[in-house]
Amino acid sequence: MKQEEKTSTCLRCGDCCRQGGPALHGEDRHLVAEGHLAISHLVTVRRGELALAPLARRPEPVRQEFLKLAGRGGSWCCLFYDEQKRACTIYGHRPLACSLLDCRHPDPLLAVAGRDLLTRFDLIAQDDPLLAVVREHDQACPCPDLGDPAGIRQDLARVTRLVQRDLDLRRRAAEIRPLEVSEELFYFGRPLFHLLLPLGFRVRETAAGLILE
Repeated sequence: MKQEEKTSTCLRCGDCCRQGGPALHGEDRHLVAEGHLAISHLVTVRRGELALAPLARRPEPVRQEFLKLAGRGGSWCCLFYDEQKRACTIYGHRPLACSLLDCRHPDPLLAVAGRDLLTRFDLIAQDDPLLAVVREHDQACPCPDLGDPAGIRQDLARVTRLVQRDLDLRRRAAEIRPLEVSEELFYFGRPLFHLLLPLGFRVRETAAGLILE
């Protein structure tokens, strides 16, 4: 029994927190409603983006949209992870995935992975003036197949138009209501050109418009 207790105890190494904040599930909705999490703490990961599944080591295109806790300092390390103390700063109000995570016994976490995921549309109020732009963006700016860089190169003109449309709709939203970067990441996710940078693509803005190369 003592051996089992020892091997099932978290070592507080922080590896899971540094890999990225967790996806949010339906059970986590109350954390936002009660003010423990704000929309500025959340990032929308759109269908088709590359992301790490729980306990995975390699990012893969995601099959459905979800919300996750934001990173910090330009990394995916969870916003609420305290490096010095090697501890969670919202431990008493941590999301479901965090409460289930045990790297030695992953079955409970894997059982909920990809199920009942919370999305921005679950949290945006119906009378929010940005909702119509978010819906238009969702339809007009689908994420290209990031798992197929060669296919993107062959379809560069269409992807360039998507990148431009993505930026145009974000500007339109800012005209309706100015947004902090953290709020924009909730409403629209990361800009498409940001998603292309790790694949070796670059975007230049010229007088004639954007050039994706």
